Amino acid sequence: MAKKKIPITLLCGYLGAGKTTLLNRVLTNQKGYKVAVIVNDIGEVNVDERLISKEANITDTNSIVPLTNGCICCTLKSDMVQGIENLMKTGKYDYILIEASGVCEPMPIAQAIETIEIGKLDNVVGVVDAARLVDEFDEGKSLLKEGIDEEDIESLLIQQIEFCSTLIVNKRDLVTDEQMKMVRAVINKIQPEVKVIETTRCEVPVEDIIGTDRFDFETVYASAGWVKELEAHEAEEHDEHHDDDDEVCEKCGHHHEDGEECDHDHEHEHDHGHHHHHHEHKHEGESEDEYGIGSFVYYRRKAFDRNKLDQYAAKWPRNIIRSKGVIWFSDEEEMAYVLETSGRQISAGYSGNWLASCPKEEQEKVLAEEPEMKKDWDPEVGDRMIKLVIIGRHLDKEQITKDLDNCLAK
Repeated sequence: MAKKKIPITLLCGYLGAGKTTLLNRVLTNQKGYKVAVIVNDIGEVNVDERLISKEANITDTNSIVPLTNGCICCTLKSDMVQGIENLMKTGKYDYILIEASGVCEPMPIAQAIETIEIGKLDNVVGVVDAARLVDEFDEGKSLLKEGIDEEDIESLLIQQIEFCSTLIVNKRDLVTDEQMKMVRAVINKIQPEVKVIETTRCEVPVEDIIGTDRFDFETVYASAGWVKELEAHEAEEHDEHHDDDDEVCEKCGHHHEDGEECDHDHEHEHDHGHHHHHHEHKHEGESEDEYGIGSFVYYRRKAFDRNKLDQYAAKWPRNIIRSKGVIWFSDEEEMAYVLETSGRQISAGYSGNWLASCPKEEQEKVLAEEPEMKKDWDPEVGDRMIKLVIIGRHLDKEQITKDLDNCLAK
């Protein structure tokens, strides 16, 4: 008897769209599933992994598998497959969630997942930031312009919208009704048959994310707007150039003259050679990928001066697409904050107290149980630190580092 296949949901979306927020919502309301998670980040440090385990109250940290310094749609594809198979072999989980890096294209990941014998891709969920589409991409209209190059960010966004079975349009509260109508019109042009859910802070029923049985590779691929238009164009050409007496091949739908053999390959090719460009990120030893996106980690043990950071935030570099990490301020030494930027949206939220602010007895107990934290412990500031992953296009690491250093407390 064949083993029951373990369902998998893939979360894709551009940097800062809300994937981790959505992931945490699912993990805190699993509806009877025992969910394991694979998290992918292109930075040296997977900040999301820590935030997931903390915000979703995950006690079994083995249920979270971090994959860093690469993306799972290319250089880490085999690592992802191995990670999934290892989780399945434990017998502890009956559902797997994958949060892809913000610069991942979903199709190659889906192809890799489909090679796993005891796994089944249940849902590919795309997450888009409505406010960002309006603010930075002309209400989404720039996604429809002619002459988009493979290296353009628009190309990546299009692929993330095109190849999904569920699309979450997040941050609905930050755009007007008229702006949202335009965003929806653009989405409908790119992927007319996807299930679209408008959300604020990714508040969406868990049933729309896991256990949907919504994904089918060929259906999702064939429903992309450009495929529909291509098919319509081909249909018109066929109507113009073929007589009614021509034979129609039942397998491929093409017309053939009397006696003409069909030479099309009708076998189902699992590698799906439909992809309209060859994707090849350059994560190994190179600072930027094919979209010009690079990343680095800004790490300091000193605190930020709140006023200085506020002043710098007002002129935050536009080419920083996304940054996320833990920080502390000199005027609130006991409090840890998560700094998060997404385009021009910048926020810092309280996430708990540093261990260094706790009684000595508690510090010693935690450090004895967590060797990684002990390794990072500083004799002066304890576990306090600034650790920010900075992701952007054509980053000037030296200048950004210098500007952030100028925001440190003296």
